[in-house]
Amino acid sequence: MRRIPVLATALAAWVLVGPAVDPAQAAAPTPKPSASASPPGPLLSITVDDGRTEVSAGDELTYRLTVRNLGATTVADIKVSQSMPTGLTLVSADRGGKARDGAVTWATDLKVGQESTFTTVARVGETPKDLLRLATVACATAKGGTKPLVCATHSDLLPAGAVAPAAEDTGTSWLWSAGAAAALLIIGLGAFVLRHRNRRRRVAPAHAYPASRPTESTDRMAGAVSVD
Repeated sequence: MRRIPVLATALAAWVLVGPAVDPAQAAAPTPKPSASASPPGPLLSITVDDGRTEVSAGDELTYRLTVRNLGATTVADIKVSQSMPTGLTLVSADRGGKARDGAVTWATDLKVGQESTFTTVARVGETPKDLLRLATVACATAKGGTKPLVCATHSDLLPAGAVAPAAEDTGTSWLWSAGAAAALLIIGLGAFVLRHRNRRRRVAPAHAYPASRPTESTDRMAGAVSVD
C-alpha cells in the first residue's frame, strides 16, 4: 500500500519536469529550409563596326554585328537590333533582318560559347549641318525582355566634325594674337612714360644752379680801385 504514494509522486514529477533533454540538442537552433538560388540570367556580349572612321554623303557602309553567349546555358530567341539614325538609309540586311521603326531586327539562338554575326548595308544621306558624327547602336535583348541585356555603339566623323577643330583653332589663334598685341602696346606705353620721366629729371630748375663765381678780371678790377 505504501508503494502507491511513491509511484504517484514519481509520475507527477515526470509530468511536471518532462523527459530529460540533451543540453547540446536544446542549444542547437532549429534548421530552416534554405531558399533555392535563382539561376543566373543570360550573359551576352555584342559589337558593331563598319571598318571606317570618317564618312560623307553618298557613302555606303557595311556594318557587322557580332553577338556571343558568354554564359553557362543556352539562350533562345534573342532579339538583336541595330538603329538607323537620321541620315542613314538601309540598303540591305542579311539573315532575314527586318526594318521597322528606325531599326533592323533579327532573332537567333545561342549555345554556350557560340556567336552569331549579322550584316547590314546602309547609305549615308543628307545630315544636319551641325551634326558632327553619325552613330549607330546595336543591342541584344532576351526573349520577353523589355530592356536590352547588352548594347554597343559605333560612330563615324562627318564633314562638319572634321571642320569644327580647324575653326576652333582659328578662334584660339585670333585670341592669342590679340593678347600679344595688347601686351606689346602696354610695354611700349610703359617705356614711353619712363623715358619722359627721365627727361624731366635731367632738366633741373634755374634755382637749382649755384651762383656764378666772379671771374679773374673782375677780381683784378676790384683790387685796382680799392683804397688801402
